[in-house]
Amino acid sequence: MLRVEEPPAATVFLARGGPDSVASLRSAAHRTARRFCLDGEPLLGVSVAAALDVPLDELVNHAPLLRFEHVYAPTVALLEGFQLLPTFGRPHFTVRLERADDPELRGLLAALGPLQVNPGYAKRTGGYAS
Repeated sequence: MLRVEEPPAATVFLARGGPDSVASLRSAAHRTARRFCLDGEPLLGVSVAAALDVPLDELVNHAPLLRFEHVYAPTVALLEGFQLLPTFGRPHFTVRLERADDPELRGLLAALGPLQVNPGYAKRTGGYAS
């Protein structure tokens, strides 16, 4: 489940499909914990993709992010305080959570920043409705 690779640079963009809320992040974290363990303990975490080998606008033009009308796109630096684990296939990462309680999830939601329009979604659907 874990890949062996250097952590991404602070300036690397991450992407997560949205919108999210404290409740949806909690649900995602607990779903991950039910399915995966790390060091013998359930892994509380949420998925992100890292723009490691491609620019962010190319990353969000591919599955699974393509299905989201909006995405979060913080840099690694903005998630300071959260452990970023290289999981599954590249460019997938898991933002590891300690408790997935309201304060921690509010902090993660704030760190993800504002939602942005996903340009790939508009191309796929033929534009946005007004």
